[in-house]
Amino acid sequence: MQKRFLKIKSILYFFTVMSGILNIQAQDLEPRLLSAMPINGNITVVTYSHSGGNILVDNSLPVEDLTANINNIVFGYVRSFKLFNRLTKVDVIIPYSFGKYNALVYEEQTDVTRNGLADSQLRISMILLGVTPLKPQDYFTQKKKKFRLGVNFRVRVPVGAYDSDYALNVGTNRWTFQSGIGGSYTLKNRFIFEAHLNSWLFTKNNDFYHGNYTQQRPLFGLQLHAAYIFKPGVWLALSAGKTTGGKLEINDVLQEIAQKNSRVGAAFAYKLNKYTGLKLAYTNGFSTRTGADFNSIILGFSYVWFDKK
Repeated sequence: MQKRFLKIKSILYFFTVMSGILNIQAQDLEPRLLSAMPINGNITVVTYSHSGGNILVDNSLPVEDLTANINNIVFGYVRSFKLFNRLTKVDVIIPYSFGKYNALVYEEQTDVTRNGLADSQLRISMILLGVTPLKPQDYFTQKKKKFRLGVNFRVRVPVGAYDSDYALNVGTNRWTFQSGIGGSYTLKNRFIFEAHLNSWLFTKNNDFYHGNYTQQRPLFGLQLHAAYIFKPGVWLALSAGKTTGGKLEINDVLQEIAQKNSRVGAAFAYKLNKYTGLKLAYTNGFSTRTGADFNSIILGFSYVWFDKK
């Protein structure tokens, strides 16, 4: 009986870790987060991403060779406007995920496939210093300031595909709140250096796998970026990010393993014409104690327009 209890507890912990890792995406490296645009602007974005690699969990768990391959298609919309005389942007993200996961659990090969709508996201960001919110005809003539300071707040809405009969789901069945602050400095109108601090808070999942419940402690992240602007709309960025924290509770029992991940990445954006652009990005996990040691490649297409009035 004791052995069976430990087995169930281990499997619960294992799938809780996987659910948290695969749905948080807290280490999304986002260079040029403080980039500005005129007010009354609109951007639609379609992005494809592929992530694959190992997931590292506690050595005491009966899990070996845990790997994942995840494909995401993301649809996004961004709107810029003036709020409290500050440039503000709101973006909505709707992702669809295709995932396949493989592992040896108690020396038995386990393959799981999960496809479906993932949790949607809503984010509002505001540049507090460094940009004056203006319409297009005035925005491009203003003198650019070297320093910018901004804040953002994001909500991940639990609308993704979820079934408590499965221990691993595309959706998370919990609300996630992310807040962040960032600053950037421009050197010689070509080099841009950015730093972002982020924190993630999670509500409880009260319906995790046959009546169990889980809670995750806050997760904290730091990102550093350096970008070079070739010309307006064409830039290259190098990035590094680190997250820590995020310990899990299963049925109010704290698991003493925190997530610690470090990632590096590069992104290149190219403006095709007045309205459209492409973005290619790559990230690599170079140091992972517990969590997703993934390599990811992202390709995005964007279309921008402004209100006719």
